Amino acid sequence: MPIIIAVIILLFSSTVHADAFQSEELRQLWDVPSGEVKAQTVKTYSQGSIKVEEVYYLSRSFKRKPVKIFGYFCYPRSRAGKLPAILLSHGGGGTASRPRAVAWARRGYAVLAIDLPGKGENRGGSRSTGPDMIVPILLRTQPDPSYNYLIHAVAAARNGITYLTQRKEVDPNRIGMIGLSWGGVLTLLTNGQDERLKAAVNVFGAGFIPEGCTWEDRFFSMPALDKEIWNTYIDPKNFLATQHAPILFITGTNDHCYYLPTFQKSYEQVKVEKNYWLIPNLRHRFLDSAQAPALAWLDQKLKRSIAADIFPKISELPAYKKGPDKIVIPITASVHSVVKSARLYYTDGGPLQWTAKKWKELKPHYESGVYSFGLPVGLLKPEILYYVSVKDNHGGASSTLVRSLFKVKLIDGTKTYAISSSIRKIFRHEKPVTLLGGADAGNTYFYYSKKDKIYEVFRSQ
Repeated sequence: MPIIIAVIILLFSSTVHADAFQSEELRQLWDVPSGEVKAQTVKTYSQGSIKVEEVYYLSRSFKRKPVKIFGYFCYPRSRAGKLPAILLSHGGGGTASRPRAVAWARRGYAVLAIDLPGKGENRGGSRSTGPDMIVPILLRTQPDPSYNYLIHAVAAARNGITYLTQRKEVDPNRIGMIGLSWGGVLTLLTNGQDERLKAAVNVFGAGFIPEGCTWEDRFFSMPALDKEIWNTYIDPKNFLATQHAPILFITGTNDHCYYLPTFQKSYEQVKVEKNYWLIPNLRHRFLDSAQAPALAWLDQKLKRSIAADIFPKISELPAYKKGPDKIVIPITASVHSVVKSARLYYTDGGPLQWTAKKWKELKPHYESGVYSFGLPVGLLKPEILYYVSVKDNHGGASSTLVRSLFKVKLIDGTKTYAISSSIRKIFRHEKPVTLLGGADAGNTYFYYSKKDKIYEVFRSQ
């Protein structure tokens, strides 16, 4: 390991790109042996029908000292055969949640809720050792990347998976993971490396973190070498294309930790089976209403009795203008059962001030399998952001990615409307842009004319 880290620093110090070595370097930097982990149960008791064990297991050493991870291992006392299992990972400032672990165990799971390594802000109750969970260590790249907190958090998660495979109560072929906030980041990193996971739920976590997050000032002031090391070796973007288990992405439109554009950009990089659920006006809280889709996803993937394709599949049809004052956004929705609700959410303005927006709800007109949402053109001053969400009656929920709908003036003076592709950058529309009716605007770049209060075609001089 020290040799590999030395090579990493040398390559960056000499401004030589590490593309040829990146895959192997990444593997060795994050590598966690998948053999047996040493563990002990220190306390056992029952909460109603659920047995609770307080356990410790060993994880990756930090500064040559052994690290012990604490967890609540919960499972139904009465069970038939081996159980599907879930690893729960909290976010920054959190600790293992026994109430949530017990509640989810009542659904027929073996659940391991862990304290991520160390102490840190608001984590005085953590019973795990290792580096502290504070922002400077979460962003740390020196004296080498192995000192970064996420390296050790992933080790704790992957060793937690190994612990679950060792338990006689657990079916090792049906293990899932859910993480919140930094725990969501941890889920992306773990699912991108560990093929033993069979289902994953990422709540709030994103890759491309320096491009839009609450820690922007820290990244801005970070030395260039440190930022390059973070981007190349630490950021979850490096593991989006290698996600193993089917994964559900959940976030709020107004999340102030990981901004919506980077969340959407991360989602689009994932190649395995995936689903997206966006909650209007939600900031950085995991409400009970958000847990239903998460549990439905885990049930679908980990409980063999659950029918496939339980989550809605939304297809967007070409938007069109109806009469002089309305733009119609039509969609179709395919569900395993029945559609419980379909809604379009929109907010004034373009892709900026993400955490302060107010999203409004619009109900559809339904006819012949098509849900049509009529948007008054008066809303476009000169644009809105929008997306559509569909829920079924089994807990499944899906959303389209957020796009921009805006007024445009073409080169010939024609005024019409356009829809951007999904927003993946802060402060910017994304190409390709589609004109109303479905025509492709090609490589056209539109700029906003304050004088005419409309987007016009950019023409180079």
